[in-house]
Amino acid sequence: METYKSLYKMFISSGLIVGMLSLFPTPASAATYKLVTFEYPPYEYSENGQAKGIAVEVVREAFRQMGDEVTFELYPWARSIEMFKDGQADGIFTFFKNPEREVFTYYSKEPVIVQPITFWTRKDSNIEFKGDLTKLATHKIGVVNQTSYGERIDNAIKSGGIKPDVSDSIKTCIDKLFSNRFDVWISNHYGAVYSLKKAGKFGDVKELTPPIGEIPAYVGFSRKRNLEGLRNDFDKVLVKMKKSGEIDKIYKKYMDSFK
Repeated sequence: METYKSLYKMFISSGLIVGMLSLFPTPASAATYKLVTFEYPPYEYSENGQAKGIAVEVVREAFRQMGDEVTFELYPWARSIEMFKDGQADGIFTFFKNPEREVFTYYSKEPVIVQPITFWTRKDSNIEFKGDLTKLATHKIGVVNQTSYGERIDNAIKSGGIKPDVSDSIKTCIDKLFSNRFDVWISNHYGAVYSLKKAGKFGDVKELTPPIGEIPAYVGFSRKRNLEGLRNDFDKVLVKMKKSGEIDKIYKKYMDSFK
């Protein structure tokens, strides 16, 4: 009898404990999201198998402050876009806006970075650019596949006003420029400086002025995966990071590394 009484008391006690614990729910585990990108230094690139870069650090820190985990996978840009479009990834960056992409993308309202877009040519070239794209109509211009360079350039390519020579990466564009495959290369300013210095070619080129424009680049969130809410949370954190100066510190760290 005493044994049964003891077991009964243990049952009641454990039931009370379970009941009390149910009043204090355990924190939900962090969600993990997969974002795709490509080699686009200094904004995003791989080093020793790890994703690094200005935009990578900004995005990683934003997700940390949101209480979520994030993984990064780098592919050729066209493949990253297709994976994202098909719902194989939750997000993509750094993503320029255009009407075709908005069909399958919830864009962050806040840009992650703003990129000055400029033309580059070899130092011994006599090509000039004063802002008139028609002056470059006779030249092939190196571009990265599936990369938007802003509405003005995108429209010029579609209309035939610019003859693009398409590559799968910035590195390939640089190799082609110095192999005389084309005479003019278009890129964001900081990405070009970073990549040219890394290739030991910065002293062998000249940047044509003025810039085509300053193009904001965003994080895209999947419409196929219904991630509008995640986009909204990301924007709130990104605004806070900009106001606190966190993004400026990340940006400065990378800019200082290749002056």
